[in-house]
Amino acid sequence: MIEPLSYLTAFLLGLFGSIHCMGMCGGIVGALSVNTQHAKPMALQLSYHLGRITTYGVIGLIAGFLGLWLSTSHALAGEILRSLSGAILILMGLYVLGSTNTLLWLEKGGATLWKFVQPLSKHMLPVRSVKQALGLGLIWGLLPCGLVYSTLSWALVSANPLHSATLMMAFGLGNLPALLSFALFTAQLNQFKRHWLVRMTLGGSIVVFGVWTTLAPWLIK
Repeated sequence: MIEPLSYLTAFLLGLFGSIHCMGMCGGIVGALSVNTQHAKPMALQLSYHLGRITTYGVIGLIAGFLGLWLSTSHALAGEILRSLSGAILILMGLYVLGSTNTLLWLEKGGATLWKFVQPLSKHMLPVRSVKQALGLGLIWGLLPCGLVYSTLSWALVSANPLHSATLMMAFGLGNLPALLSFALFTAQLNQFKRHWLVRMTLGGSIVVFGVWTTLAPWLIK
């Protein structure tokens, strides 16, 4: 897989999937943006997102090590993981196109883990310091989200720890613009992303990239 292209794909998935992210994280981002107990509210925002993206990177790194172990310990695992990577990309592209909600079943599995993690965030609310915002971001990076888990699955099948971690962080950076501009530009950004041409272009590109990922090993033989 061409790594710069995969990083760009992950970034665009985060960017154009941020409508879903707004529903998941918009509340906490909004709470941080209206916080009046801190002299620099933007510092809280950036600290929160730093924590969130750091968590994405860490779980991506773990997934990469797991994928690497699978690919090196089983003869056919590499080809199987690559095929799964292509399939996941196709499903993510179709999700962006609005053609399927198949990937949302991943959120149900993550909800079980979230029940144990979420209570930790109560000790950091209300957020009054950069340290609290950073800690809250680290925890909320584990929030059950179909897009996050889908990208994590893609990171796992890449079977490369550094690549997997970077892939997850690229996804996190992709949804950063919409979350940071929640108060000022959300309506305009969402209108742009809902345009049929934008969705067709992005979703179709991701599907094509997924097909190429799946078929490339056989086409270049």
